[in-house]
Amino acid sequence: MTPAQAIAALDRQLLRHGEDVKLRAQDASDDGSGDLARRAFVREYRPEELSGGIEQGDREVILSPTNLTTDPQRLGGLWIGDRYHTIEVATPVRMAGAVVRWNLWAKG
Repeated sequence: MTPAQAIAALDRQLLRHGEDVKLRAQDASDDGSGDLARRAFVREYRPEELSGGIEQGDREVILSPTNLTTDPQRLGGLWIGDRYHTIEVATPVRMAGAVVRWNLWAKG
């Protein structure tokens, strides 16, 4: 599988099974005018994963790099439904040197 194929497969799965989120830059205005709407897979951490600062209510968010013009490591947070979460960690997943997915730890 090539990086492009991996990204295309992720995009298909997010379209079918993901949910809408809004990404917000650290210095963005509170009115939401600069928010970036994206599809993401969102899940709560399992009890056995609650360590190292991860708490009940935190979320793991998976984003595609497709059309993502902002490095998620520079974002302030994201809206999941009507609740704002701060991005604690943004980890790129690479294949053959290309980012094929972003895993975010979202707190809030």
